[in-house]
Amino acid sequence: MTRRALVIHHLRTGVPDLATEALAQAGYALDHRYPIEGDALPMPEEGHAVALVHGSLADVTQHHAPGIAEEMRWIEAWWATERPYFGICHGLQLAAQLLGARVGPPAHGRAEFGFYPLISHAPDLVPDGLHAFQWHYYGADLPHGAERLASTELYPNQIVRFAPARYGLQLHAEQPEGGRRYLRSQDADGPRRPGGQRDAEEAVLAARHGAAMEAWFSTFFARWLAATPKTPEETMHADE
Repeated sequence: MTRRALVIHHLRTGVPDLATEALAQAGYALDHRYPIEGDALPMPEEGHAVALVHGSLADVTQHHAPGIAEEMRWIEAWWATERPYFGICHGLQLAAQLLGARVGPPAHGRAEFGFYPLISHAPDLVPDGLHAFQWHYYGADLPHGAERLASTELYPNQIVRFAPARYGLQLHAEQPEGGRRYLRSQDADGPRRPGGQRDAEEAVLAARHGAAMEAWFSTFFARWLAATPKTPEETMHADE
């Protein structure tokens, strides 16, 4: 029985990201949905084994905006199961909101656009000092019961474990160079915010840290994927 993965997108970068590629290479049948473009999101009973929720340039706190209301409905249903979840940027913030945490711009008013070093709270999972690509000026508070795995100086909840098979990443380690270039083309004003890195600075840091970041992410994601439990439907078929 081929395992199915729900992959929720908000951007069309034109470049394969490392997370979606890893799912395909692991043999998952990928169900791509773009809720901001009007796609309906399937409910858990449709049998997807895992969910991957990608980043966006949208404000996830605008619950009546196109696609956001659909995602809020979907994630509440998904969270009522024990199925694995991997949320990136928008995906982290979506889950944090569901769990009652505040999402929005921090009081310090500084953004992260470019490469920034991580402060590890779980050295077995995240190397201290690893530089990761960021593209945001919103952050999420830590929901009750969640575990903080990595921070940056300004944004404390960079990698969060909500539950054993449920993770959220504020950072964009899944994006190769082409995906990072796409984000810059779509949001040229972001790096001009206080704290952001201009093109030249980001290019130097990307050359220095990009390969190590991508290698770490591939290992981190593969570890999550290897630990994902079977769905009830898969367990039922295995017993037949």
